Amino acid sequence: MTNEMTHEPEAQITHLQRRKIESRVLIPFIEACRERFGEAATRDLVLTTIRRLAGKEGEQWAERFGSGLAALERIAEDIWAAGGAMDIDMIQRTEDRLDFNVTRCGYAAFYQQLGLTDIGALVHCSRDHAMAAGFDPSVELVRTGTIMEGKPCCDFRFRKKPLA
Repeated sequence: MTNEMTHEPEAQITHLQRRKIESRVLIPFIEACRERFGEAATRDLVLTTIRRLAGKEGEQWAERFGSGLAALERIAEDIWAAGGAMDIDMIQRTEDRLDFNVTRCGYAAFYQQLGLTDIGALVHCSRDHAMAAGFDPSVELVRTGTIMEGKPCCDFRFRKKPLA
């Protein structure tokens, strides 16, 4: 890909760097919405928007990587954790399960440094279930907590849904 203005190749940025760049607009926007519309309305609007975007991102990743749990593992390792953004402890990989813990999360560390883990959970962690649904409707994510929420790890448990 080239930059149209200079015709030079664009530098690749990591997923974490992208999220940090997005936060420069999202954080002040969310804070302004809270002041104007209140916490509940802002939360609802942000969650609806973020989840819609995450579902579309999941669809794009499926087009790029294919579907299924093996492809989802590649996304976790090659995109989410790229550039040392997180440490992943792989627990189990089977045909119908992908279980791992994130034991260090650069996304959470970024929002913790800003004192804005509530916004981090809203714009980052809330994406995961919608992304999984967009990526592969036959896969579901079960998670009991995240580092952003103060848990010791993020427990990602992806499962193939039982056939109806």
